[in-house]
Parts: sequence; C-alpha cells; structure tokens
Amino acid sequence: MRTWKRYLTAWSRHHRSGGFGIHSPFAFNFVRTVLRQPKPYYAYSGIGQLVNTIKANTTRRQRHDLDLLGERDARLLFRVTNFFNPRRILQAGAATGVESVSMLAVSRESRLYLFDPQIEQKALAVKVLQSQLERVDCYDDARVAVDDFLQADGTSLALVNVPIDEALLHRLLDAETVLVLRRLNHDEAMWRLFDSCCSHMTTGQTYTNGKTAILNPSPKLQREDFTLWL
Repeated sequence: MRTWKRYLTAWSRHHRSGGFGIHSPFAFNFVRTVLRQPKPYYAYSGIGQLVNTIKANTTRRQRHDLDLLGERDARLLFRVTNFFNPRRILQAGAATGVESVSMLAVSRESRLYLFDPQIEQKALAVKVLQSQLERVDCYDDARVAVDDFLQADGTSLALVNVPIDEALLHRLLDAETVLVLRRLNHDEAMWRLFDSCCSHMTTGQTYTNGKTAILNPSPKLQREDFTLWL
C-alpha cells in the first residue's frame, strides 16, 4: 500500500481495527484479542530487553540496514504465533534474529526452518540465535527449506522477510500454512508477492496495514480481506 493510500485509509483502518464492520466471528475475535490485544504477555519483557540491547549497541543507520524489528512489531509477531501455536515455523531472511526469538518463545516444542544464504555473514543474527540453535535448521536453498518444512508434522506458520519464489508461497498456502509477510511498504517485490498470494487463495482471510500482512488460508473461513491499523 503506497504511503498516500495509507494516509487516505487511516480512519477506515482505525475504525475496522476496533471490530466495527467485521461480520466474521473468527475475524472479529482475531482482530480484537490478537492483533489489538492491549494486555501484556509473559514473553514481552524478554523481547523488549533483546530489542533494547541491540538498539543500545547500534546506530540508527545500522538498525535500518540490519532490518531490526521494532518492539511493537515483535510483540505483534509473538501474539500471532501464540494464537496459531505452530509446531513448525519457516522463516525467509534472518534479519537480526529478533523475529526468530519472538516466534520460538511461544513453545519449546516448535522448530524453526530458517532460509538465508547469507546467514554466516550476519553475526548479530547468529549471536541472537545462539541459545536456540538446537531448534533451528538453516538452509541456503528456499526450495529445500520448504520441502523439509512441508514434510514435517504439526501446525505451521511462515514468516517472509525477503522475496522468494511465489510458487513456494502458493505451496505453503495450499498446505494451510499461515503466512506473515513483512516490508510490504519497503520492497515492491514483497507487495507483488502479497497480491499474488491474495489472488491464489480461494478460502481464508488476510489482514494488512500496508506494511505487514497476515494470511490465514483456512478452508473453514470464507474468503475475505481486511485492511487494518496494526
């Protein structure tokens, strides 16, 4: 969503984020108790400490280049992961590792399939993930990562920080994997992937603020799209 469109839709997105005009019981509950949940969770303190530690040791320019996830967005990612409670998590793009830690904090039983061909060059992400390495499988090939991910058992969620082949995302959706796409407002390729996924879905719901998108392809849900204030 372009910046000017986000300004033009600000009021309607804010109104919808309160649950107004949402007729789907699932969507109403998801928006009010997950996306807009004001109460604290047990993992918030650890997430906040991690983000603040990184901020204290980096410049603003470095944080931008590293794609540091802010504490507010990290909390949102934790809540979404907590709601779906996946046993297996796929992540494309390691960034600083904050996303990985936020998702893995939900359950000790979950496993992360991390695709990033440059992970060895990302010292910060490797350091952040050091304590979780026994629960992380690293890949330099997205197709292999998706293959292994889909062959594993349990509920699933995928976080996409960087563009990957849209056919792989379609495979994930067909397998009823919840997708979280980030950086829609910074990368045109990410926005095109979001459009492609929306067109591919025949059931389920999507939620976006133009920066982050959450796609739930559940066949139990009628096909709907929600533009919100996250």
